[in-house]
Amino acid sequence: MHMKNTFLYSFLVAVTLMGTSCNTQSIDPSKPVYVQIETSMGNVTVRLYEDTPLHRDNFIRLCQTHAYDGVLFHRIIRDFVVQGGDPDSKAHEPGVFYGENGGGYTVPAEILPKYFNKRGALIDAKEGDDVNPERASAGTQFCFVQGKKWTDAGLDSMEQRINQIRQNWLYQVFRNRLLKQHPELANNDQQEALHLEATRLLQDTLAVLPPAVIPAEHREVYKSIGGSPHLDGSVTIFGEVVEGLDIVEKMSEVKTDSNDRPLEDVMIKGTKVVQEL
Repeated sequence: MHMKNTFLYSFLVAVTLMGTSCNTQSIDPSKPVYVQIETSMGNVTVRLYEDTPLHRDNFIRLCQTHAYDGVLFHRIIRDFVVQGGDPDSKAHEPGVFYGENGGGYTVPAEILPKYFNKRGALIDAKEGDDVNPERASAGTQFCFVQGKKWTDAGLDSMEQRINQIRQNWLYQVFRNRLLKQHPELANNDQQEALHLEATRLLQDTLAVLPPAVIPAEHREVYKSIGGSPHLDGSVTIFGEVVEGLDIVEKMSEVKTDSNDRPLEDVMIKGTKVVQEL
């Protein structure tokens, strides 16, 4: 997927919202924004966070223009996530693997440490850090976090995983930066030099960077409510389910094929953006 810079993206979203405002309810971004999502299994309402405005405005635009009508939840993994938003899935072709289409654009990352992947979090979907070190979100795809309840021992293990993910990401960031500064390092005979320099930068950073930890207040939520803590710090969280979490739970229990696609389609029937519940 192609990256767009933050300014250009914000401009395009603003233009689109102005263009659709004649046909949709006017939204005041200074007040809470909710989206009611009607699915084939029941209704789910999410609140969009004010401090992730690029993702908020993108989601508002998609929902107000009915871009999600007929789209499937194409990837469901119990104790993890319920994912949808691939425009191609409107075809509803049996047995087809969906998830490759994110709308043809990306949204710049808005990863804030105060948000974490508790059950019911609304998060982005994106390509992996090896090809997407900027962690830009796929334009149209999103996930509900379902997850599971954790013990302290399990959360200790997740902390180790978070730090490994961060270490791998930093390596890719440094590698990508070096390639931009020194394009000749992309040559086959320069791969070892590229790896060594990226590794040196990584080690220098880790020497002064404290390890990531799951805060005590987040741990309590993971133990009592559940979630997917290994995603913390690596995905944009731009909202949360405020009504219909039981519907997300029902979705997570459906039978799926080897590609995690439900055997019986789970579909978005419609969306509505509101400011009062």
